[in-house]
Amino acid sequence: MKIKLPVVLLLAALCALPSLSPAAQTSSPQAEPAALTTRLALRDLWVEHIFWIRNYAIANQAGNRQAADIASQEVVSNATAIANSIAPLYGQPAAEQLLKLLAGHWGAVKHYSDASVSQSTSGKQTAVNELTGNAKALATFLATANPYLPEATLNTMLAAHGGHHIAQIDELGKKDYKAEAATWKHMREHILGLADALTAALVKQFPDKF
Repeated sequence: MKIKLPVVLLLAALCALPSLSPAAQTSSPQAEPAALTTRLALRDLWVEHIFWIRNYAIANQAGNRQAADIASQEVVSNATAIANSIAPLYGQPAAEQLLKLLAGHWGAVKHYSDASVSQSTSGKQTAVNELTGNAKALATFLATANPYLPEATLNTMLAAHGGHHIAQIDELGKKDYKAEAATWKHMREHILGLADALTAALVKQFPDKF
């Protein structure tokens, strides 16, 4: 049975989200310290997200439970940091809601990785469905919180992000490391674009904070 992936890896979707203007991208730290600091911080947090999930997938494929457990703990710690990063602007209840959604994202990816190891086709499809539903929920949450984040575009981007996780896990399982290296490159570019778009939306919504 072939896994049905209801996602399209469209990096072009980045163009539809608010992005930093050329002037903002080249401004000195003295000109926009808060915006620049936020942008770099969010970039670091989201790159850590894909880094630790990749570590989990590698350790899981190798049957290294100790390494997998540590990676899993780091994924959760990172998700907590991402959620808490919005608390100063949206409040702690919003941060807690985001954490639940990020936990759902991680849970779906973990389910897919585990199903891949056990070679469960039905388990993998269930995980894909979980990822798809979670992407929609995340898009709704973020778009509701910030009017400068279009829900439809966010959903496409987050679904594509989930698709990157799936492709990576499949490639690691097949030991197709060349393909996985290419996926990692696209995944990193995509997540940096998402982080930048989130920053730009925050700056637009809270100009007095930046």
